[in-house]
Amino acid sequence: MTHAAWLLALLIAAPAAAADKPQKPAAAAKAGVSADDLVKQADEKAAAGDKEGAKALLQQAAALPTAGGDVPLRLGKLLQSMNDLDGAMDAYKAAGQKLAGPAKGEALGRLALLQETRGIGEFAATAEAAAVADKDGPFPSAALARLRAREGKADEALALAQKAAAAGPDGQAALGRAQEAKGALADAEAAYKAALAADASNLAATVGLARVLRRTGRAAEALPLLEKAIASAPGAVEAYKESARAKIAVGRGADALGDAATAAAMSENDPDALRVQQEATVAKAVSYLAQNQPDLAIQDLTELRDKNPELALARVGLGRAYAAKRQPDQALVELTKAVELEPTSAEAQYQLGYVQLILKRNAAAAVGPFEKAVAAEPGNLDYRTQLGAALAAANQPDRAVEELTKVTATPGYGKADAWIYLGQAQLTAKKYKDAIASLEKAAAIVPDNMQVETFLAWSYFGLKDSKNFVEHGKKARTLGQKEATLLGYLTRIEAGEPIK
Repeated sequence: MTHAAWLLALLIAAPAAAADKPQKPAAAAKAGVSADDLVKQADEKAAAGDKEGAKALLQQAAALPTAGGDVPLRLGKLLQSMNDLDGAMDAYKAAGQKLAGPAKGEALGRLALLQETRGIGEFAATAEAAAVADKDGPFPSAALARLRAREGKADEALALAQKAAAAGPDGQAALGRAQEAKGALADAEAAYKAALAADASNLAATVGLARVLRRTGRAAEALPLLEKAIASAPGAVEAYKESARAKIAVGRGADALGDAATAAAMSENDPDALRVQQEATVAKAVSYLAQNQPDLAIQDLTELRDKNPELALARVGLGRAYAAKRQPDQALVELTKAVELEPTSAEAQYQLGYVQLILKRNAAAAVGPFEKAVAAEPGNLDYRTQLGAALAAANQPDRAVEELTKVTATPGYGKADAWIYLGQAQLTAKKYKDAIASLEKAAAIVPDNMQVETFLAWSYFGLKDSKNFVEHGKKARTLGQKEATLLGYLTRIEAGEPIK
């Protein structure tokens, strides 16, 4: 039996075993103990920190024929706080069958939120049912907001999330999910952090924050959060899925396969779990590129593509492998088909733009795919940086400056790339002083860079500053610059000819 299968069996069996062990309804009834009495005793146990004792008492109370739906609802909340996800789902289901109105909405809303975390395909239907029971309730609103965000209905998701404030951390996490759907990743991050400040164990907020960190180029920061979540709640399929994606983002494609396989084994009718497994399979093949073995990557990805000709992911990976071999025409065939199959794939659009810009030197053709990549993932700074580079190279400096300034203005941005391309765009626009300021920031990050020194030389040339032109021109030449025009002017101006 595989570890994943064993874990799945354990997760399924554990709630049933836990449920059978303490329940003695006949004995409780004979003793004349009511459900209310047992609930009071459970509350006392919980207040004293004895969750196991409280759980046993609530299970006895819920098993009594006279118990109302509020008892399994209480039990569900307790089990959820103990990260017994399957047990909590069973309790919420029982509560939903007995309750009506807002209470039923709460039970089903909480159930839907857990089903999403647990990778259960019924999540969507349960969220809709919760809203039918109580359309304005905080937990139904939180669940429905998350569903609408998944469906790409960002405005509707945001409106629902704003009604979910009374759901506490779950409401804040729903707000974060809605902000993600709108592309407002900074606002999403703030919402997730607010949820975690209120409840550090909230799984939806933890996974959400990890996802935002990955989508904003900080996947390495996401991994410790996900490891902690998985350790505390081994049934959290969403955490396994995001862990796989974060590992892919940091170049650990082979490691991602284990998390992806576990998510696929534990989930039930969750298409995204299958998607993650496909992503990890592609990432493992792509990892050969870092080992300078593109032929192995091409071999594995060609096999995957031929088995799944409609799988855009396989074609994106294959396009990357061909690009690594400097075979742009073959890469373009695969990437063009990938965006045809999945036009909303940011990665496919980005890779298509990259091949056009870097390998084909066709900046104008690269702009469109990069624009689509940014539209799909507005918080991805690498995508926006390459869009700015393409716009600068396509002689659209004003638009390039606009996009690149968004990157450089992002708190914590510390790469040289956007500063270099921004300086290039400002140079093209003849804004020489602005270009010098941007390029000097780039030089502070990557000193002795030929491209930076070349652009600085031309910027000073534009200002007719012979001294600084010669200084930076000579540095560019020493660093390997062979551009005939620059070197020609450098020779003449070094000899004393003024810049006219």
